[in-house]
Amino acid sequence: MAYFSKFPSLVYDLKIPSGAKFAEPKIVTDIFRRIAIKQNLKEGGSLFVSYSVKDEDTPDIIAHKLYGSAGLHWVVLLANEIINPFFDWPLSERKLVPFINKKYRGSTFFMEPTLIFGDFREGFSVTNVAATATGIVTSVDRTLSSLVVNDISGVFQQDDTLVQEEGQIVPVTAELTRLIGETKSALNHFEDALGNPLNPLTYRDGYIQGGFGFPPAVNVVTNEGDERNMNEAKRQINLIDPDLLDPLLRDLEIIFKRNPRRSI
Repeated sequence: MAYFSKFPSLVYDLKIPSGAKFAEPKIVTDIFRRIAIKQNLKEGGSLFVSYSVKDEDTPDIIAHKLYGSAGLHWVVLLANEIINPFFDWPLSERKLVPFINKKYRGSTFFMEPTLIFGDFREGFSVTNVAATATGIVTSVDRTLSSLVVNDISGVFQQDDTLVQEEGQIVPVTAELTRLIGETKSALNHFEDALGNPLNPLTYRDGYIQGGFGFPPAVNVVTNEGDERNMNEAKRQINLIDPDLLDPLLRDLEIIFKRNPRRSI
């Protein structure tokens, strides 16, 4: 059963074209109907079986495996409240790598937070004091005292003094204390041994200085690591028990006819 096959229809009056006396109404599927699964059923777990999404699994592949029909892919999405599978479904490794590379382009520069830093601005160029390297600032993180720099020409080096003159009354300068060549490998956040996030201001200076003085229980999570962790978390999903599917589909048909917004 395709997702919209049991949706009710409605009459949609089109705008009258120029020069026509009237426009014939069209019968269309009411795609604005929505359903949800009651919270107590979710928490009780009696409706679901657990499933770990494999690397190349898609909702239609899982539906075919479990329910014998790829057309029931919408049941997989419904059970997990996934509205947009392009963003909420785990990516395969083949897709995850280019996604990370595209999202985290450029290099990341970390500066001593005690130096003049607050006025570096996105969209303007930054150079080293010797004017042998230049790039465009595309992101500023004042909490981590870092810049993401793209379109680099020349070679920036650790301990360079960075200068930004465009858009400034007085040029802004700061010492480049730590350089991460690929932004995907730069710091995203700190975690303790249990995976709980830690206050970045407590450990930032040690990271900027090369990781000196870090307690053993403090983990540095990179941008790539953070994306991978979030992607892995999406792999654990719930699926409606195949033995309960037919009653659910029958109830679904009744619900759509009675009420546009209701839980099952």
